[in-house]
Amino acid sequence: MSKAYVKNYYDLFAASPIRHIVANSWAFGTPAITGTPNYSFFSICEIRIGGAAIIDNHKDADHCYFILSGKGWSFINGKRYEYKAGDVMWIPGNSDHEMYPTGVQTLKFTVTLTAKDFNTTEPFIRNIFDTVPFADPDNDGVTYWPMATPKLGSSNTIDFHVIEILPGKKIAATSVAESEQYSYVISGKGYAIVDGERLELTPEDGLYVPEGASYEIVNEGPAVLKFQQTFGPARYALR
Repeated sequence: MSKAYVKNYYDLFAASPIRHIVANSWAFGTPAITGTPNYSFFSICEIRIGGAAIIDNHKDADHCYFILSGKGWSFINGKRYEYKAGDVMWIPGNSDHEMYPTGVQTLKFTVTLTAKDFNTTEPFIRNIFDTVPFADPDNDGVTYWPMATPKLGSSNTIDFHVIEILPGKKIAATSVAESEQYSYVISGKGYAIVDGERLELTPEDGLYVPEGASYEIVNEGPAVLKFQQTFGPARYALR
């Protein structure tokens, strides 16, 4: 089984992705890093003003983008979509797509890409404020915003949430990763314990947890610990 780890955005190598202009990508995880095939890619990407991700198609690999800052627009299979910070953009596999930033701020977003358990879906944009949050029934002080799940239009490949943990609260160690997962810390401070190993969490950290690992995520700071969490393949599709 793969081993859990934490990597920070500022410690990663900046690459220039193919078919991207005035842009960089920082890979938190690939099969070569994790040693498992479920995720094709998990990364941060930035496209600066004047840049673009020109038209591409990744066959059966679905894309789930979460916009961290900036705004932009895309054509997906010939239809225009616009997005801003707090939006998820779902790009189905076998889709022609491109991206262009607008305004004056760099377009920064996380990228989850995988073909595991692919099934045909339609593109969509969904903002965190358009979703219905729910309280974790097993963990007091933990709230989930489901943004891309099979029940909400995504494929079986990816299950995406934004999660908030109040100060002094946690996702308890009774949790077991139902499939591989990446968490990206948006704000706050805390730590994870994965199969007994403590891993510190600060903003712009990416946490990898392998399938089957027991884990807890604890908020040890004075502010809300907010992070995105993606499962690949989608855990709901496995039930």
